[in-house]
Amino acid sequence: MKHTDAPVGRFTLFVFLAVSLLGCEQVSDVASGAGSATKNLASTISGNGSSKKDNKDSGGEAVADDETSESSESIQSASGTIGESEPDEEQEAGEDDASEDEPESFATGPRSGDFDLVFEQSYQSCDSCGIWFDSAELVIEHSEGRFSSRQSGSLLIKEAPYHQGRFKADIGAIPRSAEIRSAILYMHLNRDEGISNADFTSTLSAFGYIDGDLKYLREITAEYDIKGRGYSKANPVVPIDFTEYARQI
Repeated sequence: MKHTDAPVGRFTLFVFLAVSLLGCEQVSDVASGAGSATKNLASTISGNGSSKKDNKDSGGEAVADDETSESSESIQSASGTIGESEPDEEQEAGEDDASEDEPESFATGPRSGDFDLVFEQSYQSCDSCGIWFDSAELVIEHSEGRFSSRQSGSLLIKEAPYHQGRFKADIGAIPRSAEIRSAILYMHLNRDEGISNADFTSTLSAFGYIDGDLKYLREITAEYDIKGRGYSKANPVVPIDFTEYARQI
């Protein structure tokens, strides 16, 4: 019995060893395969990482280039905006205000209307005490020069019998823009019958046409405006001021 069991035990041991050896080889193959797979995986991972890194670096450069390009365009755009001059609203407003607030210029055309006077004796000191002017000369001094107009006759002024004196001058040669500084009517009395030597009380009323209406202008007195101005047969000129009337026409 003992002899029989020995071979069986050896066989069993042999089978066990064979199985063990076979298992080790499979395990080794498996381990070797696993190692290769691990190496391949590591290589793959390493390759992917390198690719990702390269891509990242490449992408980073592209991004940097894009950012640089965008920055350059932004700078150029900003520079262009700064370089362009925008209209000054205050200046435009000032020009508009200056245009709106600018006064209208005076008309430079001729004046319309005539220097048209009418004389009447408002007080007659005696039956024959009229006032007789041989002629009269209008002299107007203005900012753009001097105007004069002379008239003879039509200047016998008497209350009874009634004689109306007239003087008329066309002042259209004076521009509207001119400032009237003075308008004097130099009336020349007749040396012989202009006014009585004893007459100090007779008076004349002067009227003028303004816009078609005859309006009272002033009184002319023998005492103050004729004899009071130094009238004599040697000095028969009587200056009468009509500046305000000339300014109205």
